Amino acid sequence: MSLRIVFATALLFCLLLNYQAQSKTLQAENPADTIPTEDRVELTTPEPEEIASPATGMTAFLDDILVNRQKERNPSIAALFSAVIPGAGQTYNGEYLKVGVIYGITGGLLYALDFNRHQYKRFNAAYEQRLKGEQDEFAGIIPNARGIRNIRDNYRKDMELTYIGLGLTYLFNVIDAFVAAHLASFDIDDDLSMQLRPTVIPGPHVSNAGVGLVLRF
Repeated sequence: MSLRIVFATALLFCLLLNYQAQSKTLQAENPADTIPTEDRVELTTPEPEEIASPATGMTAFLDDILVNRQKERNPSIAALFSAVIPGAGQTYNGEYLKVGVIYGITGGLLYALDFNRHQYKRFNAAYEQRLKGEQDEFAGIIPNARGIRNIRDNYRKDMELTYIGLGLTYLFNVIDAFVAAHLASFDIDDDLSMQLRPTVIPGPHVSNAGVGLVLRF
């Protein structure tokens, strides 16, 4: 009796193992969660649309200047920028090399102005002391007050020329920004050309040969 029970139990165990093996094989060949391609519906979660918030006001204006995306520039704005901040109009036009040139010239002129002004004050003080009969720093170096005055006047002249140079640099900075903004939209197409060609100039009685200027747009 016990042998029958053991045999029956072993048989049931073998059948169970066989059933599990077949089940795994069927799952491998046709997974339960697999849907045929023709019947499959792909469910995708729609991504939220990116709402472009257009930059307005000063933000858009500064962004346009920094990335230099503006094709047609406004000459009045370029001139105004350079009038307020030297070199700003050149930056607006995208001519960054000119900014360095303008500030290089301006820096050199400011250094010369400071030097000439310092020397002018120095010799002017010595000249006044010499006229009063007081001891000055050039005693024994420059014999008389006239020599001190001549040197002082030279430094004053150089100082005035430096002021003129600063004014001209500032004016050039504004004019250059204005003109460059105009030329930014100037047509430089390859079709533009100018040629000299022989031509016939009709007269009242006799036609004359000549040279004509031909402009092609």
